[in-house]
Amino acid sequence: MEKFVAVVFDTEEAAYKGADAMRDLHRNGELAVYAAGVISKGLNGEVEVKSAADEGPIGTAFGMMLGAMVGVLAGPAAVASGAAIAGSAVAAQAAAGGMALGGMTGGLFGAYRDLWVSGMDAAMLDNVSTQLQPGKSCVVASVDEVWTTPLDSKMKEAGGTVYRKLRVDAVDAEMAAEMDALDRELDALDEEWDQATDDAKDAINEKMDSVKTKMKETGVKIDNRMEELDREFDARLVALDEQIENAADNTKAKFEKRKAEVKADHEARKDRLAAAMHRLADRIDG
Repeated sequence: MEKFVAVVFDTEEAAYKGADAMRDLHRNGELAVYAAGVISKGLNGEVEVKSAADEGPIGTAFGMMLGAMVGVLAGPAAVASGAAIAGSAVAAQAAAGGMALGGMTGGLFGAYRDLWVSGMDAAMLDNVSTQLQPGKSCVVASVDEVWTTPLDSKMKEAGGTVYRKLRVDAVDAEMAAEMDALDRELDALDEEWDQATDDAKDAINEKMDSVKTKMKETGVKIDNRMEELDREFDARLVALDEQIENAADNTKAKFEKRKAEVKADHEARKDRLAAAMHRLADRIDG
């Protein structure tokens, strides 16, 4: 299963060594690393992204998540002033790549929203926040692992404390639920129109047109999301194929199984969004 891992180290130097060890695990076929970055907390409490693997669709979305993480770890004052992401190249690149930062500089809610969209939760953030004291650094990564022991062993050798969290994609469900709600609202207006007087029907028609406009806007978001899912899916398959090629026989079989699971999950998510798009077409044309 895809996970977020956060490994806290006593120094920035140790964190970079931990990141190198994580890349070695990827090269050896023991762990698929989709994207990774290093976050550091200065002695003055300032939190910033030191480095990130931000190439490709997964890295871009991961960059948004890192920027939001920095904002939350730096605290409300930093988020409000914009200082939390000052100098964060990966956050800037995420914005330039079309990944909305969702109000990172406008309030803490926007940062938490970005974390929710990425699949990060408050529990893991609390763990990192507690451990990431001034002077410490943290390696954050999006990974697929079939064994937990290789990462745990390497990070322990490097002096890191590991936290894990399964990534849960909530965006697809939210979009489908949004379309369901608009569908029900249109049904209610249809019923109201059937029972309304002629004088009231014009106002109801305006409301129906407004709902259909919202449906079209949601349809655009769903269409963009489906394209994004395809790009991320292709990138994940590349990383998993690398593991299958380099892994030992017993691990290779597990990565092949994981690849099949990723394909099935991708198809299920696309089908769900496609069903919402079909409902949209039926309602707009009906």
